[in-house]
Amino acid sequence: MLPLLLTLLVASPATTAPADSFRYRLVTKSVQEIDAAALGGGVQSAEITTTALVTVVMTDSAGGQVAHITVDSAGMDGGEMMAMLGPEMTTIPPGVFFHFFVKDGKIASDATPSVMSVPVMNLIGPISMLFVNPRPTAKLGELWTDTLAVDTTMAEGASKATTITKWKYSAAEKGGRVLDGEMTGTVTVDSPMGQMSGTSSGTQQLVTRARGPIVRVKNTTISDMVLAMGAATMNIKGTATITVEPIP
Repeated sequence: MLPLLLTLLVASPATTAPADSFRYRLVTKSVQEIDAAALGGGVQSAEITTTALVTVVMTDSAGGQVAHITVDSAGMDGGEMMAMLGPEMTTIPPGVFFHFFVKDGKIASDATPSVMSVPVMNLIGPISMLFVNPRPTAKLGELWTDTLAVDTTMAEGASKATTITKWKYSAAEKGGRVLDGEMTGTVTVDSPMGQMSGTSSGTQQLVTRARGPIVRVKNTTISDMVLAMGAATMNIKGTATITVEPIP
């Protein structure tokens, strides 16, 4: 008993696992053209841009790392369409953050933000892209194809999406990798409004680092969708871009 007590008395105090900190500028831009001629309307366009500065803190944990992402500042420009929603839906709530577990460079737990609003929803995509790790064992110059299928069922309806990405390990950069991807996809959404289906295509470039979140992301996706509501249809064309840049 005495040796155990002595061991406890002289044991070094508990220490906190080291944390790595990164800062990023995130920009998402969505441009949509909606042709409602079949419903008696004309062609309408909408453009929404969301910009944010975030701090990412990675802390070592058993089996992986814990990511805590604080939204330092953010703003959204959505024109008249967003103005109709009111400030409670179009502003960044104070203190909003993301907190989740990362395993093998990928998100491995619930990544839902602490508070939700339209601009916060627009940040989910770029924040998710910080934690992708396509084929970490690939060699320089290697080509490969990844297929991602996602089926979602909720009370409001169901969706099914498939994305095929053709990757190339294009170059090495400061101990990380430059990966270029060409994407094609299909999506179908069933909702109370009707069924929406269509195709998408785009390009993506990721710059990884040896350990931690992605260094840079540039993603462009073009979509061509049709919303069927009974006998009437509505064509929706869109272009979405996501840019993630490190802040020195």
